[in-house]
Amino acid sequence: MSRERIRALVESNPGQASEAEYTLVYDVLMERAPCNLLVFGVGRDSSLWMDANDGGRTVFVEDVRRWADYAREHVEGITVIDVRYWTLRIMWHVLRFVPSVLYMRSLPTHVLEAEWDVILVDAPRGTRWYRRGRMMSIYTASVLAKRSRGIVFVHDCHRFTEAECSDAFLGADHMAREVETMRCYAFG
Repeated sequence: MSRERIRALVESNPGQASEAEYTLVYDVLMERAPCNLLVFGVGRDSSLWMDANDGGRTVFVEDVRRWADYAREHVEGITVIDVRYWTLRIMWHVLRFVPSVLYMRSLPTHVLEAEWDVILVDAPRGTRWYRRGRMMSIYTASVLAKRSRGIVFVHDCHRFTEAECSDAFLGADHMAREVETMRCYAFG
C-alpha cells in the first residue's frame, strides 16, 4: 500500500520529492517507528509521515502560514509549530563561521529538549539566493540529532547551500546514504 501511496503523491505533487527519495525516508522511518519524528516543513506529504510513524510522536515546523494552515485543516491530529527564519541563502558564506547563531532557540522547550530519532529537513523553501535558506533548520537538526544519536534527512542537496550546510554541520563522514537530492546522515 505504501508504494502506491508514494507513487500517487509524486504524480499529484510534481516538483517535490521523487519516488526514490520518499521511499528512502519512508523505509527508514518504518524501521524505527513508532519514534520521535521532527519534520522541518509541511506539505501534501505530511500525512504520509504521520501515518508511517503511527503511534509515535510527530512534530512539524513551518514558516509559511498558508502551508501551516493547510496542514492543520487537512491532516487530522497534526502538530505544527510556526517559526520565522531570518537567514537568506546568500548569507551562508558569512554564517558558516558563526554557526551557533543559527540555533533555533525560539522553538518550544519540548522540541529542543526531546530525543529525536528521525529528523527530516525540507524547509524553508530556499529555491533562490534571496530566499530563506535552510541553514537554521540544518544546524538545529545537527545539534538535536547528535545529542539523541538520531538520523537526519536533508532534501534538495543538489543546491549548493543545502549541500555545504549539510556537510559542514552534519559532517560528510556521517552521510550514510544519498538518493538523488536526498541525503541521510546517521549518528547512532
